[in-house]
Amino acid sequence: MTRVHAGWVLAGGAALGLAFPEADFGPLAWIAVAPLLLAVTGETSSRVAAGYGMLFGITFFGVLLAWLSIVGYLAFVLVIILESTFMALYATLYRSFAHAARGSAGRIIAAPVLWVAIEFLRAHVPAGGFVWGQLAQSQHEVGWMLRPAALGGGWLVAFIVIAINALVAESLRRRNWRAACGALALVVLPVLVPQNSSGGKPLRVAIVQGNVPRDFAGSSFDKHIEITRSHSELTQQLDPDAVDLVVWPESAMNLDFRQVPEVELLLLDAARAVGRPMIVGGNLEAPGDRYRVMAFQVSPEGEVIDSYQKTHLVPFGEYVPARGAIGWIPMLDQVPRDAVAGKERTIFDVAGGSVAPVISFEGDFGSLVRERIAEGGRMLVVATNTSTWGESWASAQHVAFSRVRAVENGVWVVHAAISGISAVIAPDGRVTGSLPLWTAGTLVRNVSFADSITPYARMGDWVPWGCIIGVAALAVLAVRRR
Repeated sequence: MTRVHAGWVLAGGAALGLAFPEADFGPLAWIAVAPLLLAVTGETSSRVAAGYGMLFGITFFGVLLAWLSIVGYLAFVLVIILESTFMALYATLYRSFAHAARGSAGRIIAAPVLWVAIEFLRAHVPAGGFVWGQLAQSQHEVGWMLRPAALGGGWLVAFIVIAINALVAESLRRRNWRAACGALALVVLPVLVPQNSSGGKPLRVAIVQGNVPRDFAGSSFDKHIEITRSHSELTQQLDPDAVDLVVWPESAMNLDFRQVPEVELLLLDAARAVGRPMIVGGNLEAPGDRYRVMAFQVSPEGEVIDSYQKTHLVPFGEYVPARGAIGWIPMLDQVPRDAVAGKERTIFDVAGGSVAPVISFEGDFGSLVRERIAEGGRMLVVATNTSTWGESWASAQHVAFSRVRAVENGVWVVHAAISGISAVIAPDGRVTGSLPLWTAGTLVRNVSFADSITPYARMGDWVPWGCIIGVAALAVLAVRRR
């Protein structure tokens, strides 16, 4: 490992982190991986290649996930190391495949195929996967670069971005002007993909962002009551003639309304005052000192007529895997009890159309959201609570995920966050309105139910599965040539 290569790899990782929100230098993602590709295809061993991958991952995830340190530096360091091992795996395998390919074309193809396969792996393991750092998220402000997501999901966007990096690396390796022209062509090519549109039934949606009091002096119980009261009062101020659907974010009713009459009364007051259907985020108690993370469909009379229980929980946030074995770790005191995962994918029939609700972390998983749209959802509601992360980049990064989900599926996304950033997002990924962090308020916008969905929503994850087959073929080639 040379200092020069290590320095460039470290710089590339940091640059890739800055391509994501809230720095949002999206075009950096087109060149940031090139130093890693160049370093590992030199005269290096597998061990050195893995080292380059770890260095790249540490700076990339270190910049991207700096907000994780809010809950403790131990958690931050552990996640960085874990996610960086995937980058080490990528670098090691890419070195092997690039040497086996014995040509620029093979190196260029191997880079995106392997990246997407590992990105797909990260989305599933360990503990249900972790998707932060998917390359499509970095392109949310580069509108035309997101368009291919309608064809192959965020996976196809990642494939194109890494292919650009591979062409840049090849042009630098041999001063190959054809590779440089190829990189430029790939940057422009997504413009040819038509923008999504939605011509279905129109409606007016109101997001109620009740906010979380930051210096509340009372008990936890009183704080939760105050949060629900804020959402109720803001809802009662809405003009009933100006809205068709009202959305409250995750944790707007953090106390079980079946057990706390004051919470139930606040919900009733809000629903009856606005006289419109509502989708409300809340919790319910479960046996064994556990709880359920929920989204409720509420009638204009204040009756809960349908509900969705979160199916994909946050490990070490909403539950502790293997709590009996590792529960002694002091940091885990921040997660005193576990949530219970639901099993049903629910679609709400509300406001004259079909709404797919997902809760917080779930909206970050493209494959999970796509299933809800394929099963009939024609608008997506993402109810979330990112108040833990203060004024960090986490909330902006979460909105970027919802922008990718909008383009992937061709639907409007109502992204309701309890303390911001709340946003309404068009099927082409544009944010048509938003509420800033730590502000109580309402956001009313025109949306519509989709009258059709995208090829990706219909066909699913054909890109990553194709890349997995490609990795297997490259592995066979590498073994035969060795």
